[in-house]
Amino acid sequence: MGTWVRGKASGTPGRMRLFGALAAIAAIVFGLAGAWNLWSSAQALGRAGATTDQVVRVQSIYADVLRADADASNAFLVGGLEDPAQRADYEAAIKRAATTITAAASAQPADGVALAALNSALQDYAALVERARAENRQGLPIGVTYMTSASSGLRTTAVPILEALLQANTERSRGELGAASSSWLTLVAGVLAVLVLGLVSIWLARRTHRYLNSGLAGATVAVLVALIFGLVVFNGIGSDAKRVADNQLAGTLALTSARTAAFDARANESLGLIRRGQAGPFETLWKARDAEVTARLKALVGRVSWYGGSGTNASALSTAWSAYEKAHAEVRTLDDGGSWDAAVAKATTATESPRTTFDAFQAASATAVDGFQSALTGDIEGPTTKARIAALVLLLAGLAAAVLSTRGIAQRVEEYR
Repeated sequence: MGTWVRGKASGTPGRMRLFGALAAIAAIVFGLAGAWNLWSSAQALGRAGATTDQVVRVQSIYADVLRADADASNAFLVGGLEDPAQRADYEAAIKRAATTITAAASAQPADGVALAALNSALQDYAALVERARAENRQGLPIGVTYMTSASSGLRTTAVPILEALLQANTERSRGELGAASSSWLTLVAGVLAVLVLGLVSIWLARRTHRYLNSGLAGATVAVLVALIFGLVVFNGIGSDAKRVADNQLAGTLALTSARTAAFDARANESLGLIRRGQAGPFETLWKARDAEVTARLKALVGRVSWYGGSGTNASALSTAWSAYEKAHAEVRTLDDGGSWDAAVAKATTATESPRTTFDAFQAASATAVDGFQSALTGDIEGPTTKARIAALVLLLAGLAAAVLSTRGIAQRVEEYR
């Protein structure tokens, strides 16, 4: 066996075979490296999509938890005369939050422990709210303690968990989007393959005095074209990933954060009235959340491409929120002026009130979030498919280049004989 190998590798024909094998190996390595690099890019985009979906789930839980608290605290103000629609909205928000927690735990096992703690906090909150309702229906002052304890507990247990989950999954998503455009492996493998093919072609030309070998030339062109194609695809993926991160993802996060802050503000408005004569701390919290909503909506204007539907835009959402701010100010004026009953009536009535203006903002922002989330999902799937197709193209190009270089060398070996 060793004698046969040495025979095949001896002399000029033998060296031709060795260089031909080297050229074929370089082409195959390029094809495999490029395909793996692009396939990894597709996988990174897939993971980015999954973590982005998790961000949306967590934001949905966050919004529903505070939406439930806004409903519960506002309904508490009217004692045993709860609005059935508001009660139904509270129950739906609690149910959605619990269902989404289960879905989030299944989708991202790494978040399982935190989500289990969140679910426990949600159950504790709901139990306290029911106790508060029961006491409130009987006109017992202790109901106020239960209601404020429920809201306070929600913010000291559930909210920190939600904030941590949001930060972790947002960082994962941005990291995967960044990793998807990493093309260094394809570039290095491609440049090395072109160099090897070029050097083999030069050596062969000097040995045979035939300056063009169709097989090696074809292999070099195939690798070069595939390399350029791959780099163009990576550049496109990078551009798409940046666009998604700067627009669809940023817009989704801004809108969902604005909604979360809005529900919290609405809850603090009611809690300030519940703590009759002691609204100061809750009004401070309301103002902080109001500033956050305003800042989040302002960040959308002129900075993020709008995907929230043709029926609204960031400016329209800001206008809707301003209407609620005005209604809230009227409630505070009444309460601060000693007209607590009138303030409660204005805060809980279904017409020309914070409730009406807030519901208008809530509905418009929900539509916008749906539009951004749909665009986010679709625009991550597009580059993923592109990367997978490009991976197949580079693999086939590498194999084709290997075949062409082998045939080109074989032709010169036959001629040399």
